[in-house]
Amino acid sequence: MASFPKLFADGITSLTNKLANRRNVHNNNRMTSTRVDFDELRAIYKTGVGSKIIRVKSGIALNETLQFESTIDKDYYETSLQQHVKNTCKFMLAFGRGIIVTQEPGADLSSPLPVIDDYTNVRCLVFSGDMVYIQSVEYNLNSPNYYKPKFYSIRGFTIHPSRVVDMTYVQPVELDAPEYFFGGISEFELIRNELVSDQIVQRAVPAILEKSSTVFYKVAGFKDLLNDKKEDDLLRYFAGLEDLRSSYGAGVIDKEDEVVTVQQTLSNLAESDMITLRRLAMVTGLSLSTLVGEPPKGLNGSGEGDRQVDMQTIKSLQSEYLLDKINRLMTMHGRGRVSFKENQGQTDKDRIGQETEVIKNALVLWQMGLDYDKYLTDNGVVEKDPFEEMFGKPDQGEAPTPEQGGMSLEQLMGGDDD
Repeated sequence: MASFPKLFADGITSLTNKLANRRNVHNNNRMTSTRVDFDELRAIYKTGVGSKIIRVKSGIALNETLQFESTIDKDYYETSLQQHVKNTCKFMLAFGRGIIVTQEPGADLSSPLPVIDDYTNVRCLVFSGDMVYIQSVEYNLNSPNYYKPKFYSIRGFTIHPSRVVDMTYVQPVELDAPEYFFGGISEFELIRNELVSDQIVQRAVPAILEKSSTVFYKVAGFKDLLNDKKEDDLLRYFAGLEDLRSSYGAGVIDKEDEVVTVQQTLSNLAESDMITLRRLAMVTGLSLSTLVGEPPKGLNGSGEGDRQVDMQTIKSLQSEYLLDKINRLMTMHGRGRVSFKENQGQTDKDRIGQETEVIKNALVLWQMGLDYDKYLTDNGVVEKDPFEEMFGKPDQGEAPTPEQGGMSLEQLMGGDDD
Protein backbone atom coordinates (compact mmCIF):
# COMPACT_ATOMS: atom_id res chain seq x y z
CA MET A 1 0.00 0.00 0.00
CA ALA A 2 1.35 3.41 -0.96
CA SER A 3 2.23 5.78 1.84
CA PHE A 4 1.31 9.45 1.77
CA PRO A 5 3.30 12.26 3.41
CA LYS A 6 1.67 13.68 6.51
CA LEU A 7 1.54 17.41 5.99
CA PHE A 8 -1.72 18.97 7.10
CA ALA A 9 -4.79 16.79 7.23
CA ASP A 10 -8.44 17.09 8.12
CA GLY A 11 -8.60 13.58 9.58
CA ILE A 12 -9.58 11.76 6.37
CA THR A 13 -7.13 10.08 3.97
CA SER A 14 -8.27 8.29 0.85
CA LEU A 15 -6.66 4.88 0.44
CA THR A 16 -7.50 4.61 -3.27
CA ASN A 17 -7.54 8.14 -4.68
CA LYS A 18 -4.13 9.82 -4.57
CA LEU A 19 -5.45 12.81 -6.49
CA ALA A 20 -8.01 13.58 -3.80
CA ASN A 21 -5.28 13.55 -1.16
CA ARG A 22 -3.04 15.89 -3.18
CA ARG A 23 -5.85 18.34 -3.92
CA ASN A 24 -7.13 18.44 -0.37
CA VAL A 25 -6.92 22.10 0.66
CA HIS A 26 -5.96 21.10 4.20
CA ASN A 27 -2.87 19.35 2.84
CA ASN A 28 -1.86 22.23 0.56
CA ASN A 29 -2.32 25.27 2.80
CA ARG A 30 -0.68 26.49 5.95
CA MET A 31 -1.25 29.50 8.17
CA THR A 32 1.71 31.89 8.17
CA SER A 33 2.33 35.33 9.61
CA THR A 34 4.92 38.07 9.35
CA ARG A 35 5.38 41.18 11.43
CA VAL A 36 4.17 44.35 9.76
CA ASP A 37 7.02 46.87 9.77
CA PHE A 38 6.65 50.38 11.19
CA ASP A 39 6.63 52.04 7.75
CA GLU A 40 3.46 50.19 6.80
CA LEU A 41 1.90 50.81 10.21
CA ARG A 42 2.51 54.54 9.79
CA ALA A 43 0.94 54.38 6.32
CA ILE A 44 -2.16 52.60 7.66
CA TYR A 45 -2.37 55.11 10.54
CA LYS A 46 -2.80 57.89 7.95
CA THR A 47 -5.55 56.13 6.00
CA GLY A 48 -9.20 56.94 6.59
CA VAL A 49 -10.28 53.46 7.70
CA GLY A 50 -7.29 52.87 9.98
CA SER A 51 -7.55 56.28 11.60
CA LYS A 52 -11.27 55.91 12.24
CA ILE A 53 -10.89 52.51 13.91
CA ILE A 54 -8.28 53.92 16.29
CA ARG A 55 -10.28 57.06 17.05
CA VAL A 56 -13.51 55.16 17.65
CA LYS A 57 -11.97 52.59 20.00
CA SER A 58 -9.92 55.05 22.06
CA GLY A 59 -12.76 57.58 22.13
CA ILE A 60 -15.40 55.18 23.43
CA ALA A 61 -12.95 53.68 25.95
CA LEU A 62 -11.74 56.95 27.51
CA ASN A 63 -14.39 59.64 26.99
CA GLU A 64 -15.95 60.24 30.44
CA THR A 65 -15.67 56.59 31.45
CA LEU A 66 -13.42 56.87 34.54
CA GLN A 67 -14.49 57.34 38.14
CA PHE A 68 -12.13 58.65 40.81
CA GLU A 69 -11.67 58.42 44.56
CA SER A 70 -11.99 62.19 44.96
CA THR A 71 -12.74 65.32 42.97
CA ILE A 72 -9.13 66.42 43.47
CA ASP A 73 -7.89 63.33 41.64
CA LYS A 74 -10.46 63.91 38.91
CA ASP A 75 -9.41 67.53 38.39
CA TYR A 76 -5.72 66.60 38.27
CA TYR A 77 -6.33 63.83 35.75
CA GLU A 78 -8.45 66.00 33.47
CA THR A 79 -6.02 68.92 33.48
CA SER A 80 -2.65 67.13 33.48
CA LEU A 81 -2.98 63.51 32.34
CA GLN A 82 -6.12 62.94 30.30
CA GLN A 83 -4.86 64.01 26.87
CA HIS A 84 -1.60 62.09 27.35
CA VAL A 85 -3.54 58.91 28.18
CA LYS A 86 -5.74 59.30 25.10
CA ASN A 87 -2.77 59.84 22.77
CA THR A 88 -0.92 56.88 24.27
CA CYS A 89 -3.97 54.66 23.80
CA LYS A 90 -4.10 55.60 20.10
CA PHE A 91 -0.40 54.81 19.67
CA MET A 92 -0.85 51.51 21.53
CA LEU A 93 -3.57 50.43 19.11
CA ALA A 94 -1.74 51.68 16.02
CA PHE A 95 1.81 50.51 16.78
CA GLY A 96 1.33 47.91 19.50
CA ARG A 97 2.92 50.20 22.07
CA GLY A 98 2.66 53.71 23.43
CA ILE A 99 4.59 55.03 26.44
CA ILE A 100 4.25 57.95 28.85
CA VAL A 101 7.47 59.26 30.38
CA THR A 102 7.30 61.30 33.59
CA GLN A 103 9.98 63.98 33.87
CA GLU A 104 10.64 66.43 36.70
CA PRO A 105 12.69 69.62 36.16
CA GLY A 106 16.39 68.92 35.57
CA ALA A 107 15.90 65.16 35.74
CA ASP A 108 18.37 62.54 34.59
CA LEU A 109 16.03 60.25 32.69
CA SER A 110 18.33 57.26 33.13
CA SER A 111 17.93 57.43 36.93
CA PRO A 112 14.91 56.09 38.87
CA LEU A 113 11.96 58.39 39.45
CA PRO A 114 12.37 60.03 42.90
CA VAL A 115 9.64 60.86 45.38
CA ILE A 116 8.08 64.13 44.20
CA ASP A 117 6.34 66.53 46.57
CA ASP A 118 5.26 69.17 44.08
CA TYR A 119 3.87 68.04 40.73
CA THR A 120 3.34 71.55 39.40
CA ASN A 121 6.34 71.49 37.07
CA VAL A 122 6.28 67.76 36.34
CA ARG A 123 5.50 67.02 32.70
CA CYS A 124 4.65 63.94 30.66
CA LEU A 125 6.11 62.96 27.31
CA VAL A 126 4.23 60.59 24.99
CA PHE A 127 5.95 58.42 22.34
CA SER A 128 4.58 55.94 19.83
CA GLY A 129 5.91 52.39 19.61
CA ASP A 130 7.93 53.05 16.44
CA MET A 131 10.09 55.51 18.43
CA VAL A 132 10.87 53.12 21.29
CA TYR A 133 13.81 50.71 21.39
CA ILE A 134 14.84 48.34 24.14
CA GLN A 135 18.48 48.34 25.28
CA SER A 136 18.37 45.27 27.52
CA VAL A 137 15.88 42.83 29.01
CA GLU A 138 15.68 41.01 32.34
CA TYR A 139 16.14 37.27 31.71
CA ASN A 140 16.32 36.18 35.37
CA LEU A 141 13.37 33.90 36.10
CA ASN A 142 13.51 34.84 39.79
CA SER A 143 13.07 38.54 39.04
CA PRO A 144 9.56 40.08 39.22
CA ASN A 145 10.51 42.00 36.05
CA TYR A 146 11.32 38.85 34.05
CA TYR A 147 11.28 39.47 30.31
CA LYS A 148 10.67 43.18 30.82
CA PRO A 149 12.94 46.00 29.60
CA LYS A 150 15.72 47.16 31.89
CA PHE A 151 16.01 50.45 30.02
CA TYR A 152 14.18 52.20 27.19
CA SER A 153 15.89 54.17 24.45
CA ILE A 154 14.17 57.08 22.68
CA ARG A 155 16.02 59.42 20.30
CA GLY A 156 19.31 58.42 21.91
CA PHE A 157 18.14 59.06 25.48
CA THR A 158 18.20 56.25 28.02
CA ILE A 159 15.08 56.15 30.19
CA HIS A 160 14.64 54.22 33.43
CA PRO A 161 11.56 51.93 33.59
CA SER A 162 10.34 53.57 36.81
CA ARG A 163 9.58 56.69 34.76
CA VAL A 164 7.68 54.82 32.06
CA VAL A 165 4.07 53.73 31.75
CA ASP A 166 4.30 51.19 28.95
CA MET A 167 0.93 50.57 27.31
CA THR A 168 1.19 47.47 25.11
CA TYR A 169 -1.52 45.82 23.06
CA VAL A 170 -1.95 42.10 22.25
CA GLN A 171 1.02 40.28 23.79
CA PRO A 172 2.99 38.06 21.40
CA VAL A 173 4.26 34.64 22.45
CA GLU A 174 7.58 34.66 24.25
CA LEU A 175 9.64 33.48 21.26
CA ASP A 176 8.26 36.33 19.11
CA ALA A 177 8.62 39.04 21.76
CA PRO A 178 12.10 40.23 20.62
CA GLU A 179 10.72 40.75 17.11
CA TYR A 180 8.20 43.20 18.57
CA PHE A 181 10.81 44.91 20.80
CA PHE A 182 9.07 43.30 23.82
CA GLY A 183 5.97 45.33 23.08
CA GLY A 184 2.58 44.34 21.71
CA ILE A 185 1.00 43.42 18.40
CA SER A 186 -0.67 46.33 16.65
CA GLU A 187 -4.38 46.43 15.88
CA PHE A 188 -3.40 47.21 12.29
CA GLU A 189 -1.37 44.01 12.07
CA LEU A 190 -4.37 42.00 13.28
CA ILE A 191 -6.62 43.47 10.58
CA ARG A 192 -4.02 43.95 7.83
CA ASN A 193 -5.54 41.36 5.47
CA GLU A 194 -8.97 42.94 5.83
CA LEU A 195 -7.56 46.43 5.23
CA VAL A 196 -5.78 45.26 2.07
CA SER A 197 -9.02 43.70 0.80
CA ASP A 198 -10.86 46.95 1.49
CA GLN A 199 -8.24 48.94 -0.42
CA ILE A 200 -8.52 46.56 -3.40
CA VAL A 201 -12.28 47.06 -3.55
CA GLN A 202 -11.82 50.81 -3.16
CA ARG A 203 -9.32 50.90 -6.05
CA ALA A 204 -11.64 48.89 -8.30
CA VAL A 205 -14.70 51.08 -7.77
CA PRO A 206 -13.55 54.16 -9.81
CA ALA A 207 -12.40 51.99 -12.72
CA ILE A 208 -15.68 50.06 -12.75
CA LEU A 209 -17.73 53.26 -12.60
CA GLU A 210 -15.65 54.82 -15.37
CA LYS A 211 -16.26 51.86 -17.65
CA SER A 212 -19.90 51.32 -16.74
CA SER A 213 -21.12 53.60 -19.55
CA THR A 214 -18.86 53.65 -22.59
CA VAL A 215 -19.44 55.73 -25.74
CA PHE A 216 -18.62 54.15 -29.13
CA TYR A 217 -18.25 56.14 -32.34
CA LYS A 218 -19.12 54.11 -35.44
CA VAL A 219 -16.99 55.41 -38.33
CA ALA A 220 -17.23 54.09 -41.90
CA GLY A 221 -13.93 52.83 -43.30
CA PHE A 222 -12.17 52.69 -39.97
CA LYS A 223 -10.72 49.26 -40.69
CA ASP A 224 -9.17 50.55 -43.90
CA LEU A 225 -7.54 53.37 -41.99
CA LEU A 226 -6.14 50.85 -39.54
CA ASN A 227 -4.74 48.72 -42.35
CA ASP A 228 -3.11 51.76 -43.95
CA LYS A 229 -1.88 53.01 -40.55
CA LYS A 230 -3.60 56.35 -41.06
CA GLU A 231 -5.91 56.29 -38.05
CA ASP A 232 -3.89 58.78 -35.98
CA ASP A 233 -5.57 61.92 -37.34
CA LEU A 234 -9.03 60.44 -36.81
CA LEU A 235 -8.26 59.38 -33.25
CA ARG A 236 -6.89 62.83 -32.45
CA TYR A 237 -10.12 64.32 -33.77
CA PHE A 238 -12.28 62.18 -31.50
CA ALA A 239 -9.91 62.70 -28.58
CA GLY A 240 -10.48 66.43 -28.95
CA LEU A 241 -14.23 65.87 -28.91
CA GLU A 242 -13.92 63.80 -25.75
CA ASP A 243 -11.88 66.51 -24.03
CA LEU A 244 -14.60 69.03 -24.77
CA ARG A 245 -17.22 66.57 -23.53
CA SER A 246 -15.26 66.04 -20.27
CA SER A 247 -15.56 62.27 -20.61
CA TYR A 248 -13.04 59.74 -19.39
CA GLY A 249 -12.86 58.02 -22.75
CA ALA A 250 -14.65 56.54 -25.71
CA GLY A 251 -14.30 53.82 -28.33
CA VAL A 252 -14.08 54.04 -32.11
CA ILE A 253 -15.54 51.29 -34.33
CA ASP A 254 -16.08 50.86 -38.06
CA LYS A 255 -19.63 51.61 -39.29
CA GLU A 256 -21.71 54.41 -40.75
CA ASP A 257 -21.21 57.54 -38.68
CA GLU A 258 -23.28 56.93 -35.58
CA VAL A 259 -22.87 57.47 -31.83
CA VAL A 260 -24.09 54.79 -29.43
CA THR A 261 -23.93 54.25 -25.68
CA VAL A 262 -23.31 50.79 -24.25
CA GLN A 263 -24.65 50.34 -20.71
CA GLN A 264 -22.71 47.89 -18.55
CA THR A 265 -24.06 46.42 -15.32
CA LEU A 266 -22.07 46.69 -12.10
CA SER A 267 -22.38 43.19 -10.72
CA ASN A 268 -21.49 42.12 -7.14
CA LEU A 269 -19.96 45.52 -6.28
CA ALA A 270 -22.14 46.04 -3.20
CA GLU A 271 -21.62 42.44 -2.07
CA SER A 272 -17.84 42.73 -2.39
CA ASP A 273 -17.83 45.97 -0.42
CA MET A 274 -20.01 44.46 2.32
CA ILE A 275 -17.77 41.39 2.65
CA THR A 276 -14.70 43.51 3.41
CA LEU A 277 -16.61 45.71 5.87
CA ARG A 278 -18.06 42.72 7.69
CA ARG A 279 -14.60 41.16 7.98
CA LEU A 280 -13.23 44.43 9.38
CA ALA A 281 -16.10 44.62 11.87
CA MET A 282 -15.53 41.00 12.94
CA VAL A 283 -11.79 41.39 13.56
CA THR A 284 -11.93 44.81 15.23
CA GLY A 285 -14.86 43.77 17.44
CA LEU A 286 -16.85 46.87 16.46
CA SER A 287 -20.37 46.63 15.12
CA LEU A 288 -20.92 47.26 11.43
CA SER A 289 -23.05 50.34 12.10
CA THR A 290 -20.34 51.88 14.28
CA LEU A 291 -17.61 51.08 11.77
CA VAL A 292 -19.52 52.53 8.82
CA GLY A 293 -21.12 55.36 10.81
CA GLU A 294 -24.74 54.75 9.88
CA PRO A 295 -27.77 53.71 11.95
CA PRO A 296 -28.93 50.08 11.94
CA LYS A 297 -31.21 49.18 9.04
CA GLY A 298 -34.61 47.54 9.24
CA LEU A 299 -37.91 48.35 10.88
CA ASN A 300 -36.79 46.91 14.23
CA GLY A 301 -33.23 48.23 14.07
CA SER A 302 -32.99 49.86 17.50
CA GLY A 303 -29.22 49.48 17.69
CA GLU A 304 -29.32 47.71 21.06
CA GLY A 305 -27.52 44.64 19.71
CA ASP A 306 -24.82 46.78 18.07
CA ARG A 307 -24.34 48.71 21.28
CA GLN A 308 -23.84 45.51 23.26
CA VAL A 309 -21.23 44.30 20.75
CA ASP A 310 -19.35 47.59 20.96
CA MET A 311 -19.41 47.72 24.75
CA GLN A 312 -18.19 44.14 25.08
CA THR A 313 -15.18 45.02 22.92
CA ILE A 314 -14.52 48.29 24.75
CA LYS A 315 -14.79 46.73 28.22
CA SER A 316 -12.24 44.11 27.20
CA LEU A 317 -9.92 46.88 25.99
CA GLN A 318 -10.37 48.80 29.25
CA SER A 319 -9.84 45.89 31.64
CA GLU A 320 -6.98 44.13 29.80
CA TYR A 321 -4.90 47.00 28.44
CA LEU A 322 -5.83 50.33 30.06
CA LEU A 323 -6.88 50.07 33.71
CA ASP A 324 -3.60 48.88 35.25
CA LYS A 325 -1.56 51.34 33.18
CA ILE A 326 -3.73 54.33 34.11
CA ASN A 327 -3.57 53.38 37.80
CA ARG A 328 0.22 53.11 37.58
CA LEU A 329 0.34 56.60 36.08
CA MET A 330 -1.92 57.97 38.81
CA THR A 331 0.24 56.35 41.50
CA MET A 332 3.42 57.82 39.98
CA HIS A 333 1.81 61.26 40.27
CA GLY A 334 0.70 60.74 43.86
CA ARG A 335 -2.99 60.26 43.09
CA GLY A 336 -5.59 57.68 44.05
CA ARG A 337 -6.71 54.76 41.96
CA VAL A 338 -9.38 54.93 39.29
CA SER A 339 -11.92 52.50 37.93
CA PHE A 340 -14.18 52.36 34.92
CA LYS A 341 -17.84 53.16 35.33
CA GLU A 342 -20.52 50.54 35.16
CA ASN A 343 -23.30 50.66 32.55
CA GLN A 344 -21.19 52.46 29.97
CA GLY A 345 -22.74 53.27 26.64
CA GLN A 346 -26.16 54.01 28.07
CA THR A 347 -28.39 56.53 26.35
CA ASP A 348 -29.68 59.53 28.29
CA LYS A 349 -33.10 57.88 28.49
CA ASP A 350 -31.63 54.67 29.93
CA ARG A 351 -29.52 56.62 32.43
CA ILE A 352 -32.45 58.68 33.65
CA GLY A 353 -34.57 55.55 34.05
CA GLN A 354 -31.86 53.81 36.05
CA GLU A 355 -31.27 56.82 38.31
CA THR A 356 -35.01 57.07 38.93
CA GLU A 357 -35.11 53.45 40.12
CA VAL A 358 -32.04 54.01 42.31
CA ILE A 359 -33.64 57.04 43.95
CA LYS A 360 -36.82 55.05 44.63
CA ASN A 361 -34.78 52.30 46.29
CA ALA A 362 -32.83 54.88 48.30
CA LEU A 363 -36.09 56.29 49.59
CA VAL A 364 -37.04 52.85 50.87
CA LEU A 365 -33.63 52.47 52.53
CA TRP A 366 -34.07 55.86 54.20
CA GLN A 367 -37.48 54.82 55.54
CA MET A 368 -35.90 51.64 56.93
CA GLY A 369 -33.16 53.63 58.63
CA LEU A 370 -30.35 52.23 56.46
CA ASP A 371 -27.46 54.02 54.76
CA TYR A 372 -29.17 55.37 51.65
CA ASP A 373 -26.37 57.88 50.96
CA LYS A 374 -23.82 55.13 50.37
CA TYR A 375 -26.29 53.40 48.07
CA LEU A 376 -26.69 56.57 46.00
CA THR A 377 -22.92 57.09 45.87
CA ASP A 378 -22.14 53.49 44.87
CA ASN A 379 -24.65 53.72 42.02
CA GLY A 380 -23.24 56.98 40.69
CA VAL A 381 -26.24 59.19 41.45
CA VAL A 382 -24.31 61.23 44.05
CA GLU A 383 -20.58 61.95 43.76
CA LYS A 384 -18.27 61.38 46.71
CA ASP A 385 -17.69 64.42 48.88
CA PRO A 386 -14.02 64.78 49.95
CA PHE A 387 -15.10 66.94 52.93
CA GLU A 388 -17.26 64.13 54.27
CA GLU A 389 -14.48 61.58 53.66
CA MET A 390 -12.08 63.68 55.72
CA PHE A 391 -14.32 64.88 58.58
CA GLY A 392 -17.08 62.29 58.54
CA LYS A 393 -20.64 62.35 57.36
CA PRO A 394 -23.10 64.54 59.30
CA ASP A 395 -26.05 62.98 61.05
CA GLN A 396 -28.77 62.26 58.51
CA GLY A 397 -31.51 62.23 61.08
CA GLU A 398 -34.22 59.68 61.50
CA ALA A 399 -36.95 59.19 58.94
CA PRO A 400 -40.32 60.73 59.94
CA THR A 401 -42.92 58.31 61.19
CA PRO A 402 -46.40 58.11 59.65
CA GLU A 403 -47.73 60.03 62.68
CA GLN A 404 -45.28 62.85 61.82
CA GLY A 405 -46.38 63.00 58.19
CA GLY A 406 -43.99 60.36 56.87
CA MET A 407 -44.77 57.31 54.77
CA SER A 408 -44.84 53.76 55.93
CA LEU A 409 -42.77 51.03 54.27
CA GLU A 410 -45.92 49.57 52.69
CA GLN A 411 -46.79 52.93 51.18
CA LEU A 412 -43.27 53.39 49.80
CA MET A 413 -43.45 49.96 48.23
CA GLY A 414 -46.79 50.77 46.57
CA GLY A 415 -49.03 49.12 49.12
CA ASP A 416 -52.33 50.22 50.73
CA ASP A 417 -52.64 53.97 51.33
CA ASP A 418 -55.13 53.55 54.20
